[in-house]
Amino acid sequence: MQPIRVGILGPGNIVRRVMTDFHRAERVVLSAVASRDGEKAQKAARAYGAPLAFDSYEAMARSGQVDLVYLATPHSLHYEQAMMCMKNGKHVLCEKPMVVNEAQALSMAQCARENGVFLMEAMWSRFFPAAHKLRALLEAGAIGDIWHITANFSSRSGYDPASRLYRMDLAGGSLLDIGVYPLMAVTGILGWNPQRVQGLCVRHACGVDVHESVQLQYESGATAQIFSGLMAPSDQKLTVFGSKGRIEMPGFWHPVSLSLFETGKEEERFAFPAENEGFYHEFDHAAQCIEQGLIESPLMTHAESAAVARITEGLRREWGVLYPGEEA
Repeated sequence: MQPIRVGILGPGNIVRRVMTDFHRAERVVLSAVASRDGEKAQKAARAYGAPLAFDSYEAMARSGQVDLVYLATPHSLHYEQAMMCMKNGKHVLCEKPMVVNEAQALSMAQCARENGVFLMEAMWSRFFPAAHKLRALLEAGAIGDIWHITANFSSRSGYDPASRLYRMDLAGGSLLDIGVYPLMAVTGILGWNPQRVQGLCVRHACGVDVHESVQLQYESGATAQIFSGLMAPSDQKLTVFGSKGRIEMPGFWHPVSLSLFETGKEEERFAFPAENEGFYHEFDHAAQCIEQGLIESPLMTHAESAAVARITEGLRREWGVLYPGEEA
């Protein structure tokens, strides 16, 4: 089968990381780069070895030389650009967060169905070998019934008014940028429909959220505690507590190992080859889904993306973090 031809929409900072080991993907090939700045598109295409460069996003969306668009622009632009690509028959792998609210997520899923194209939120953490091992252990009942999860992702980020992290017009803030990692770690294990969600937030003077702590409770009785922030570094660890032990995954957002602690037994550690970046896993997964004629991934469904968007939107509204165009 011919490889899926990938077009990059928006060659920003994240793309430089993606391209460090994109070549390791077996099912895709880089076909094009698009930017509103033609010179920037040409430069990126040369740097990454793409045969085509487009000076507008619309031109790439209409191109017959691209099958799958990797959307890597700021959060606030994802909805409009993804809809444009899907309406032009393109599959879409959209950087997280895919959308800023639930309505957008539902609309995008409907657009994918209507146009028969694949759509997935690019939660790259979910496709690492270590992540697959975690799911296998949990499904096998290695730690029994799951009762609690803790996960955190926080770092020290100095204030920069030009940074997308501190710009309300670009849907900045901690929750949507890095808070979705621990949140989706929880929803990927306990499910995307918690019975109750509570959160506390610290806001910056510019309006964005810079530190938050969130608790979730499920009908099963399981609970979760997550936090994220831009004010202080954390250990960035995921721990799943069960009736028969626990599993710890350090650096869970970019996982290369995990440890199983069964009650009364020695630690059992599972290590995987160190990854340079590891984004290629999600590209191969997306390509495999496309080859199978799927419009969504069984590991990162449209319903989960919509549910997480509903959770983050609800928290933001409670905290008063509303982006331009959102009504109170």
